Amino acid sequence: MATSSKFQNLVEELKRRRVFRVATLYVVAMWPIIQIADILSPALDLPDNAMRSLLMVFIVGFPIAIVLAWLFNLTPKGLVKTGDNVNPEAEQRMISKHAEVLIVIGLLIVAISLFLFQSGSSISSQQEPSNLSAVLDSRQIESIAVLPFVPFSENKQDEYFADGLSEELLNVLAKIKTLRVAARTSSFAYKGVSRNIQKVGRELGVDVILEGSVRRNDVNNTIRVTAQLIDIASGSHLWSETYDRQFNDIFKIQDEITAAVVSELKITLLGEEQKQLLAHETATPEAMVAHSMGRSELAKRTGPAIIQASKYFEQAVSSDPWYATAYASLAESYILSIDYADMPKEEYKKKAQQAVNKALELDSNLGLAWAAQGLIYFSSEDKIKEANEALEKAIELNPSYAMAYMWYGSLQKDLDKRTKYHQKAFQLDPKSPVAGYNVASNMLELGQEKEAMEVFSKIVEADPFYPGAYMLVGEISRSSGRLDQAILQFKKSYELGEARKSAFQIANLYTDLGDKNNARTWIDIAAKDAPEYYKTQLKWLEIASLLIDDKRDEAYAMLTDLKKVGKPSLKGYLQSTIANYLLEDFPETIRLYEKAMELNKDSGKKHMAHDILDVHVYAAYAYQQLEMIEQSQKLIDLVNSEQDKIKESGKQISSYAWYRKSLVQMIEGEQKMSLITLQRAIDEGWSQVFRIREEPILKNLKIDPNYQAMVAGLEAKLNLMREQLAFEESFTTHWKG
Repeated sequence: MATSSKFQNLVEELKRRRVFRVATLYVVAMWPIIQIADILSPALDLPDNAMRSLLMVFIVGFPIAIVLAWLFNLTPKGLVKTGDNVNPEAEQRMISKHAEVLIVIGLLIVAISLFLFQSGSSISSQQEPSNLSAVLDSRQIESIAVLPFVPFSENKQDEYFADGLSEELLNVLAKIKTLRVAARTSSFAYKGVSRNIQKVGRELGVDVILEGSVRRNDVNNTIRVTAQLIDIASGSHLWSETYDRQFNDIFKIQDEITAAVVSELKITLLGEEQKQLLAHETATPEAMVAHSMGRSELAKRTGPAIIQASKYFEQAVSSDPWYATAYASLAESYILSIDYADMPKEEYKKKAQQAVNKALELDSNLGLAWAAQGLIYFSSEDKIKEANEALEKAIELNPSYAMAYMWYGSLQKDLDKRTKYHQKAFQLDPKSPVAGYNVASNMLELGQEKEAMEVFSKIVEADPFYPGAYMLVGEISRSSGRLDQAILQFKKSYELGEARKSAFQIANLYTDLGDKNNARTWIDIAAKDAPEYYKTQLKWLEIASLLIDDKRDEAYAMLTDLKKVGKPSLKGYLQSTIANYLLEDFPETIRLYEKAMELNKDSGKKHMAHDILDVHVYAAYAYQQLEMIEQSQKLIDLVNSEQDKIKESGKQISSYAWYRKSLVQMIEGEQKMSLITLQRAIDEGWSQVFRIREEPILKNLKIDPNYQAMVAGLEAKLNLMREQLAFEESFTTHWKG
C-alpha cells in the first residue's frame, strides 16, 4: 500500500507540474517539424545526415523538456520555479485551459494533415501508373532513353560513377528485344545542360525517359540513388523511387530499377531475356566507371580519343576480368585504331580478335561483341560474308545498337540498301557524329547537297569538334569545284585531329588547284609516318605535282617505276595498268589489265568500283590501239551500261563521271560530243588541268581551238581560286578584330 501511495503521489505531482502536458505538447509540436523537414529535404538539397541529426535532437530534447517542466512553470508573470507546497488550484496557470486545449488540437490537426499529405503523395506516386494504365494500354511503349544521372557532388569521380550507372542501365535495357533504347552518344548529349524532358524525348524519338540522381557519402560509404520514369506524351511521372544503400550494393539498385521499368512499361520478358537481365557482367564499380569513360572517348571518333578509349577499356578488364562488355568495347577500339590512329593492322586485328573471343567466352549472346567481330571481318577483303553474318547476329541480339546497323550498311554495295541501314543507325543515335556523317555521305552521292548540309548542321550542333563534319563539307565543296573552300574545311578537320586523312586530301586539293608549292608542302606532311597503303597514292600525287611544275621528265620517270607490279594484288595490277596506259605501252596495259580482272572476280570491295571503271576505259583504248576492236567495244558497252545505271539510280552524276564519259566518246570517235561533255565535266567541278593535258585519249583534241579556250578558261578559274584562298587565309591569320 505504501508503494502504491508513493506512485499515486508521484503521478499527482507530475500532473501538478504539468509534465504530462509538456511531454504531449513536445511530441505533437516536434513531429510536424520532422515531417516538414523530410518532405522538403530533396527540394532543399539537404545533406544525407540532416534527418538523422534532427531525430537525435528530438530524442535528446525530450528528457530535457521533462526536467524543465518539473522545475519551472510559465505564468503570465514569466518563468517561475515550481513551488513544492503550493495548492494547484491557487497557482497561476501557464495559459488558460481553453487556450491550451486549442493549441493541442491545432497541432494535432497540423500533424494529421501532414501525415495524410505524405501518405497521399506516396499513394498517388504508387497509383499514378494505374491511373494512366488506360493510356499505356492504348499505345505500346516501344522506346526509352536513359539520360545521364545527375551527381550531387563536385567530385569528378562521382560524375564518372553516375555516368557509369546510367550506361549500365542503358546496356541492360538494350537486351530487351522489344524495347528500343536510345544510344549512349545521343542520351549523353544532354549531360549537364538545362533540359525540358518532353522536348528531349521528342528529339530522341522515344516514348519514355529514365532519369535520376546519385549522391555518395564517403563518410559511411553509402549511396542514395533517385530514379524516375517519365512519359513523354503526357509529361507524367510513371514511377519514381529513392534507394539508400551501401556503395557496393549499386548493382542491386540497378536490378530494382530495371525490374521497375520493365513492370511499368508492361514488357513481357522471354526466358532468355530474363536470364540476361539478371546476369551481371561486372561486380566492381571501378570497372563500370572506366568502361563508361572509354565509351565517351570512343564516340569522338578521332585517333587520340580512340587510343585513350583503349586505355580505359584495358583498365576496366584489368579491374574486372569477367566484364564481357568491356572486352567487346576493347576489341572495337583496337580495330578502329587501325583506321583512325594508323596502328599496325595485323597486330591490332589480332589484339581485337583476342578481346572478342574473351567477350564471347563470357557471354555468347552479347550483341556488342558480335558487332565488334563483324567489324574485324570487315577489315579483311576475304571475310565480307562472315562480316555480314556477324553484324546480322549483333542486330538480332541488340536491336538498339546503332553502330551495328551503320557497319552493316557500309558493307552493302547497293546504295539504297546502304542508305537504309545508315539512316536506321542515325535514327537510333541522332547525336552520333559518325552516324550522321555516313548519312550525309550517302546524300552527297545522291546529289542531295542541301540535305547533306542539314545533316552537317546537326553533327556540328551535337559535337562541334568532330573532324569528320568538316571533311564532309570539304567533300561537298570539292564536288562542286569550290576547291578553295574545300581546302579551308579540310584544314579545320586537320586541326581537330584528323591529321593523316585531312593532310592527304589537302595535298590532293592543292594539286588540283595547280598550287605546286603548297601541294609539295602538304605531300610531305601527309607522307610523314604514312601507312604502307598510302604510299602509292602519295606517289601519284608527287607525279601530279611534278606535272603542274612542268617537270615532265621527272614525272614520267616515277611513272616508269609504277609500271612494275610489286606484290601481286588487285590494287597493284590496277595501278600498273594505269601507269602503262599513260606511258602508252599498250601491250603491257592489256596484259596487266587482264591479270587485274582475274583477281577482281571474287572481290567484294565496293571502293574499287571507280578505279575499275577507269581501267576499263584505258583498256578499251589500248585494245583499240592494238586493233582489237571487238574487245574494245565490249568494254565501252560495259562502261556505258554502268554509267546508265548511275543515271537511272537517281545518283548525282559527278564531274568525274562526266570526264569519264568524255573519254569514252573520244574512243568512239565522237570528238565534238566529247568536247561538249568535257565542258560539262568542268562546269560540274572537274579541275585537273594536268590530267587533261597528259591524257592519251584526248591528245587529238589538243589542236582544237575550242579545247584550248576551254583549258585556258579552267586555268583562269583556278588562278582566281588560288588568289581568293590566299586572301582568306591571310585575312584569318592577320585580322585582329
